[in-house]
Amino acid sequence: MSHRYDEAMKSFYSLENSTKKYEWGHEAHIPLFLQNAPQEGTPVAELWMGAHVSSPSFIQGEEGRIGLDEAIASDLEHWLGTKAASRFGRLPFLYKLLAAGKSLSIQAHPDKAMAEEGFARENAAGVPLDARERNYKDDNHKPEILMALTPFSAMIGFREESVIRRTMRDLCSWGNLPLPPFAEAQDDFLRNFLQGLLTAPSAQIQALIDAAVAYVKETECSWDDLQKQWVVRLNHQFPGDAGVLSPLFLNVLSIAPGQALYQPARMLHAYLDGFGVELMANSDNVLRGGLTPKNVDVQELTRVLDFRSSKPEVLLPQEVAPGFSRFSLPIDEFSLSLLDGAHTVCLEAGEGPRMILVLEGQLTLSDGQENLVLCQGESAVLPSQASVTVHGKGKAAMAGLGQ
Repeated sequence: MSHRYDEAMKSFYSLENSTKKYEWGHEAHIPLFLQNAPQEGTPVAELWMGAHVSSPSFIQGEEGRIGLDEAIASDLEHWLGTKAASRFGRLPFLYKLLAAGKSLSIQAHPDKAMAEEGFARENAAGVPLDARERNYKDDNHKPEILMALTPFSAMIGFREESVIRRTMRDLCSWGNLPLPPFAEAQDDFLRNFLQGLLTAPSAQIQALIDAAVAYVKETECSWDDLQKQWVVRLNHQFPGDAGVLSPLFLNVLSIAPGQALYQPARMLHAYLDGFGVELMANSDNVLRGGLTPKNVDVQELTRVLDFRSSKPEVLLPQEVAPGFSRFSLPIDEFSLSLLDGAHTVCLEAGEGPRMILVLEGQLTLSDGQENLVLCQGESAVLPSQASVTVHGKGKAAMAGLGQ
């Protein structure tokens, strides 16, 4: 086959990536990481590296600049490898930097079957892709991992039912409020609790928020420090939003740089504050449950969610070889690895596409004929057929296929 952009001869391409200036972003994290000056009053929320049709990265080929989605589509087997080309038919992951200056929405992502059904349903109904009420932007699921680059706070998964019941009873008793019916449900408690909370009258929600904030500020309540901190902060960020109460029923935790959190599909979660590397299946499907001015489709959210209590696990990478470590993930679409250029790391051909993002210092990619020097904030993509060594005075995070 003729390779329009001479992929057969090249082992790596520098990536030109786009940023997203969402309102919840942070003014400084991403600009400084990219070694640019922050612009006051301009939050930068994400940087996308990948081939998602809505915002692909670009590479420079012999005939000019081309979207990575178009380059990959021109020769799936070369870029993805035979197995991944047959199974996925597209780059299966989306790689990001994420910088939260304020909380992201409480959200969950559908599993694969739900995404396919929901995307087809909304297409058949003629809902425009950019419509406010649109839930499904594509037909894919979106499990994801986030590795912290600064201290990072998040809420992930429901607390134990008994803990939620006790917390609500204590709060209402202290605030002299009637216990809401959704906090008394006997059957399918978590589903009924969330659905009731998100559809409760605004006056009832406001009374509960006021009581929760006062309870934190005026008493030595038994809630943990992160619960106390985030009830107050979320009330400041999203006054009157039912999601202000989410630290009472979701697990709140903070992780250190180098630690990571994995969110499977259908898991309710929210990223609260911090800067990190995020890697997910190639999707932009989000179902929201509060802490947002955007559409909250309670019916669809509760249809998708996994209503089981859970405890989030903090992940650390495991060494594969000197200078090469990887997070263990139960997913085929992606893997997240760390490279330390103090040791020459060999990336063999045939292991699928890889994206390398330099986190600090400087690294050199070499295939024996050409070299590509990457500095902090710069990134490159390697086709599956590339055999490359990585070395230098720097460190990188690498996205690849799951093992």
